[in-house]
Amino acid sequence: MKLRCLVLVAFAGLFPVLHGAAEAVPVISLEQSLSAALADGDDNMLLQANLELGEAQHAENVSKNSWALSGSAGAGYNLPGGSPGVLSAKQSTLSSITSSTQGAQLGVGLNSPLTSIAVSASPWSPVVTPWGTSIPGIAGDTFGSVGVNLSQIVWNGYPGGPAQATVDKSLLGLQSRVLSTGSGRLNIIFRVKQAYYAMLAAQQNATVTRQILAKQNALLGQVTTIHNLRQASDVDLKTAQINAQSAQVDVENADHVLRIARIQLSILIGRPTEADFTVTQPDPQPVPAASMQEAIAQALSHRVDFQQLELSRKSNMVDLALAKGQATPTVSVNGGVSQFIDWNGQSAWLANAGVKVAMPILDAGAVKNLVDAAQKQDEIYLLQERQLQKSIAAAIQNDWEAVQIQNERVEVARLTAENDDLLVEVYRIQNQNGAASTQDLLTASVNAASARTAYVQAQSNAQLAALQLLSDMGY
Repeated sequence: MKLRCLVLVAFAGLFPVLHGAAEAVPVISLEQSLSAALADGDDNMLLQANLELGEAQHAENVSKNSWALSGSAGAGYNLPGGSPGVLSAKQSTLSSITSSTQGAQLGVGLNSPLTSIAVSASPWSPVVTPWGTSIPGIAGDTFGSVGVNLSQIVWNGYPGGPAQATVDKSLLGLQSRVLSTGSGRLNIIFRVKQAYYAMLAAQQNATVTRQILAKQNALLGQVTTIHNLRQASDVDLKTAQINAQSAQVDVENADHVLRIARIQLSILIGRPTEADFTVTQPDPQPVPAASMQEAIAQALSHRVDFQQLELSRKSNMVDLALAKGQATPTVSVNGGVSQFIDWNGQSAWLANAGVKVAMPILDAGAVKNLVDAAQKQDEIYLLQERQLQKSIAAAIQNDWEAVQIQNERVEVARLTAENDDLLVEVYRIQNQNGAASTQDLLTASVNAASARTAYVQAQSNAQLAALQLLSDMGY
């Protein structure tokens, strides 16, 4: 009767597995998990949003350093009055005032941070005459004018000027953000793989613990039978019962671990946390290096943190060039030409040109301090690069050796599990022939169960060790 009950208990333990198979639980591969995480995961959406923000900010800096075209239009009229003698005496002053505001005014400007080109025109300027008077030298014929003026900064301390320096630093910042985005995606892939392998190990462990439970229940039935025949002691029966109960607890714990692992993977790949699914054993990803030294060299060329340090150095070089440029002269040139046309047929023109050199004389050491700060910052970046090179080399060496050790442990665990399974059969035969005690058989069964779970754990550890090596190499 007890044996029948134990068989029913064992069947009840296997029923969830059979029921799940009947419902055709979805099977998700590693590739599907990675695709879902990169397509629907919140982390990847945030990375993309930050990258787009960086692209917009860089585009803004580029636009500020580009040409801009502007236009203007207006009209004005000046009406002098008062004593003709005063007006005649102030002829030149009055002419200079009225010439810039009389009649229609049109203007077009083309500007960049270093260059300014302006075209202005007054197609019609009316005669300026006080009410009821005629002032020789002031009142005249209607005229028009057109002028072009150019202003150009030749040098102000940096090729292209400070606006170009801002664009250069902005581009380096965008490149750094692109690297960060790539690094963030690699981190997402790493975490998804970690969660996937954790669920795979939990899934395999759940299967193994159920197999162990079935064996322990069967052994308990055997011990119960021989105990009823007075061929096994009470201690043997109690030990078998404890082993079966312990196996049942292991099954419950394995189900709990699998459930949590499934939830954690679901969060990363954007699936409902209550949805049920299984995972499959992925193909092993080979390490793209034949030796540890080759792995270190690849890490130094692939690691994002190392590349970002290089970009930081280049950005600092822009700051250093700007600082040094503040100690150099600023040279600018300007010129223009204006054409005046009297509507009665007379015309005149005026041309102008100039150059300006501005040189700092005393700045209380500000430029020197800026240069010193930029140079010291570069020295810090060099130290950080050397530190990072050593850190990467040490991490790769640790990972490389860990992979070798874990692979060896997998082989040892496999051999141990196979050997302990054989020992169970040996003790079973010996126990039937009276050459081994029931306690020997029970102990061997527990050892075999532990060896099976250790084999599953060793496989998972080897997968995670290889994953860590690839991650530290920048893949």
